[in-house]
Amino acid sequence: MFVLLLACAPDPVAGEERYALFCASCHGADGGAGVQVEGVAATDLAAVVPSRSDAELQALIQEGVGAMPAQGIDDADVADLMAYLREQFDGG
Repeated sequence: MFVLLLACAPDPVAGEERYALFCASCHGADGGAGVQVEGVAATDLAAVVPSRSDAELQALIQEGVGAMPAQGIDDADVADLMAYLREQFDGG
C-alpha cells in the first residue's frame, strides 16, 4: 500500500487565529499599529507587509526586530500567519 502525503497549503483562516494570539495585542485587530513597546509604536502592517518578501516576514516573525520580540511559533503556523497577512494587508 502506498500513502501519498500532500503538503498542506497555508491556511489564512488558521493564520487569523495565530494573528489574534500573537500579533493583535500590539498591531491591533486591523493591523494599524499604535501600541508602544519600549517607546516604539508597533508598525502599521499595511505599510510593511507589501514591502517584505516571505523570507523577510518569516524572519521578522520568528526572530523579532527592534522592540518586537521573537514569536515562538513553528514554520507551519508562520506559513498560515503569512497567508493571513498577505490576504489582509497586501492588497490580496
